[in-house]
Amino acid sequence: MRILSISLSVLLFLSLSACDNSDNDQVTEIAIGLAAPLTGTSARAGQDMRTAAEMAIALANEDLAEGSPPFRLFIEDTKSTTEGAEEAFQSLIASGTAFIVGPYTSTNTDHIIPIIDNANILTIAPASAAQGLAAKSDWLFRSSLTVDILMPAGVRETQDYLGYKNVGILTNSGDQFSRSAEEKLIEEIGRLSGVSIGMEQSFNRPGSNPVSDLSAQINALANASPKLDALFFFGLAPDRYNFILKAHELGVKDLPFVMTLLSTSDIRLARESAPSSTEGILALHVWIAGSTHPTSQTYVREHQERYNSIPSDFHARTYAATNLLVQAITEVAPDNISNDAVRQKLAEMENVDTIYGPFSFDENGDAQYDPLVGIVRGTDIELLPN
Repeated sequence: MRILSISLSVLLFLSLSACDNSDNDQVTEIAIGLAAPLTGTSARAGQDMRTAAEMAIALANEDLAEGSPPFRLFIEDTKSTTEGAEEAFQSLIASGTAFIVGPYTSTNTDHIIPIIDNANILTIAPASAAQGLAAKSDWLFRSSLTVDILMPAGVRETQDYLGYKNVGILTNSGDQFSRSAEEKLIEEIGRLSGVSIGMEQSFNRPGSNPVSDLSAQINALANASPKLDALFFFGLAPDRYNFILKAHELGVKDLPFVMTLLSTSDIRLARESAPSSTEGILALHVWIAGSTHPTSQTYVREHQERYNSIPSDFHARTYAATNLLVQAITEVAPDNISNDAVRQKLAEMENVDTIYGPFSFDENGDAQYDPLVGIVRGTDIELLPN
């Protein structure tokens, strides 16, 4: 189990009302921080994260028991960079926030671990999926599935569906999640009899850099000999969008693509330029809007009523992370409101009802639930048919 006894337990809450002359120990508001890329290359994802966190906090406040202190969301822009993530976390910590949802990428999540460890700040990362990060810190939880859960199921189901024997790989070597996913794919392909990796290509784009021209890599993979049966692509949202459009521009039509955590936001943006460019892509995922789980359906309806649109997975994953944090806070006894106590509540979560279905944290603070494999149809991702 994670170490749950820390000598210093940081008080979570500050009175945020300047005119409140009541007892200084009385909690008047509960501060939750969001560190998201509101500007820069990942701004689309960050704006979705902001919308989702605001919705989760609003719903939590609507459901508060009488007399309970309301939640208040504080938002800092990570600017799609590791430096921006560090600045965002430092700013939230300096303001007295001891709970933070974020950041977006695995690279940035790894970067802020020393910061949250030094300050004893409880953090739940909604989208980080590289292997091994939560095990590095007692203060980090991750609510999205990691690649060591996504990849085995994804390889098994996509191989059954496509029957591939010879696969190619294209990876953003400048991104920690992408490298981790590639390593796990190679491991899983090695377990399959008669399946091999025919070609590997890469590009180096850290999260803050402009998107890369992938023409050379795509052409090499499309013209590989022997011919590839499928192509696994690993990158961040701007990489995925760029890859889809460039492959369409180059006329790559008979090579199936498999992408990890492809978002409907990526799909819809690509379709604005090339409507047929995303059709049939296979996606290894944690959540899809068409889920039949009742809690997920309720969430989708609520989002549609508020924003007149179907939520993307960026929305969903941030909404789920914020909800888990809020639930842990509300389960702590009022006379024991500390980040250490709330951390223990998170660590103890098992088979909690979420938009993902039954949800648990493992001994390291990583999420456990059932992964999904979907296929792009129109603007949505549908479950892969059996």
